[in-house]
Amino acid sequence: MSTPHDSSPETRTLQDFTSAFGTWTPQAVVFDCDGLLLDTESSWYRAQDVVVEELDAQLTAEDDEHLHGSTIETAARIIAERSGTAEPQVLARLHEAFDKELSAGIETMPGAAALVKAVAAKVPVGCASNSWLEALEGKLTTGGLREHFTVLEASDTVENPKPAPDMYAAAAKALGAAPQHTLAFEDSGTGARAARDAGLRLIAVPAPGMAAPPADLALTSLEDPALLEWIATW
Repeated sequence: MSTPHDSSPETRTLQDFTSAFGTWTPQAVVFDCDGLLLDTESSWYRAQDVVVEELDAQLTAEDDEHLHGSTIETAARIIAERSGTAEPQVLARLHEAFDKELSAGIETMPGAAALVKAVAAKVPVGCASNSWLEALEGKLTTGGLREHFTVLEASDTVENPKPAPDMYAAAAKALGAAPQHTLAFEDSGTGARAARDAGLRLIAVPAPGMAAPPADLALTSLEDPALLEWIATW
């Protein structure tokens, strides 16, 4: 990809988008899901904390970093190693705890619904998530966004999940666009690395208090008015 534009998050203007992307516009867009479109990260962390406490897993600061944006399988492996519990048992318990949290409902992130609708009116849209496919389908349906996506890629639809580029490469191909003509939206460094390594252009929207990963442009929120203004020019 091109040299990343200044990616320090702040309120943007249309000029920031034209400075970052020039006359380039995407032929397809691929969104991350958790923490970007849907407020499921808080549910996941609550579920994870429940299992960590139950099993008395002693996590390190490095473990916490690896767990952000990881698959549930990676989380199970780390918690199993830190608690001396069999990995299949930890994985099953994580599924149970996360499903219980999600059963209370899923909120969309601010600006997500309007953004996805605006993008889908212009180009084909996909979602790339480290969730398993059945869970991704369920979350997007519950969040009211499923109808806008023509392609879903998940941890069990590709050989290697994020941070490997497989998922983003597969999504772009399925959407009928070359990676260099596809735009990704990500909130985590894990996902951003996957998108960049697949050759996609990237807009990063880090969680509050988190540093923005290298990207063509970073935003503080999907509600940034300049974002919809730029999409209207595609």
